[in-house]
Amino acid sequence: AAGTAAEAAAAENALMDAEMESASVEQSPPPPSGAAPPPGYEVVGLDDDWQVVISGGHAVLPEGMTHLPDRAFQGRTSLFSVACPRSLVSIGIFAFDGCSSLVSIDLPAGLTSIGSSAFYGCSSLTSVTLPAGLTSIGNHAFLGCSALASVTLPAGLTSIGSSAFYGCSALTRVTFPAGLVSIRNYAFFGCTSLRSIHLPASLTSIGSYAFLGCSALASVTLPAGLTSIGSSAFYGCSALTRVTFPAGLVSIRNYAFFGCTSLRSIHLPASLTSIGSYAFLGCSALASVTLPAGLTSIGSYAFCECTALTSINLPAGLTSIGWGAFEGCSGLTPSRGA
Repeated sequence: AAGTAAEAAAAENALMDAEMESASVEQSPPPPSGAAPPPGYEVVGLDDDWQVVISGGHAVLPEGMTHLPDRAFQGRTSLFSVACPRSLVSIGIFAFDGCSSLVSIDLPAGLTSIGSSAFYGCSSLTSVTLPAGLTSIGNHAFLGCSALASVTLPAGLTSIGSSAFYGCSALTRVTFPAGLVSIRNYAFFGCTSLRSIHLPASLTSIGSYAFLGCSALASVTLPAGLTSIGSSAFYGCSALTRVTFPAGLVSIRNYAFFGCTSLRSIHLPASLTSIGSYAFLGCSALASVTLPAGLTSIGSYAFCECTALTSINLPAGLTSIGWGAFEGCSGLTPSRGA
């Protein structure tokens, strides 16, 4: 009997231990907030206020965020796609810099500003839809997005930042908005697949090197409001056969059409007063040039090595012809106007 009582007591003690252990497990505190996320997930702290979980290379930015902080995802090469909240108004500088696997991003309708270098080096980005309310694209914003094939710029955009689409070598089409005023330096430098551009009537300024090296660009119609073409603006556009110059153009700056080897003829407007140095150097197919009566200056080497040029009428008011302006034009017979 004594043995039976001892066995019963031991069994009761074991049962109590099991219950206590069970209660201990049930009442365990949750894992700390800094605990590692499940496999395949990554938590990114963007600043003191926001954290984003990335799952399978896809990031969903939280609703309520209005500004994506500078350098938010800089160098995150595993990032594949991003969904932005409707609340987002601006994207900070270098936000997606070096995200070389980023293929798509959903930009919200309320976005007004894309910061400098925001998508710098996103070499897998094939398309981007820019919202209608966007008013500012910063310098270098899409530099090196070498898979980007087409861009439609929104109606509210008035200026394209320097080097904004520099090196976008797959870009074949750009739709410019009606209110665009300026294209800044290097904006489309090296966009070697860009075949044609239709510039809006509102445009007044094309910056230096803006379309340099756009070797597939075949024709350009420059808008009526344009008064100046920046240095090296169309340098090396070797497929360019035709340029229509606007009536109000005052100056063509240095190297503007340097090496445009397919350009056959140019009719310069009456408003033009100066042609910069090296402006048409190496335009070896150029056979016909009409210089306006009001032209006063032709820069050094302006038409150097234009080997197809056989005649040119120099206006009576021309007061300055730079050194080597027609050097290498072996078939040229210049004449002075009345």
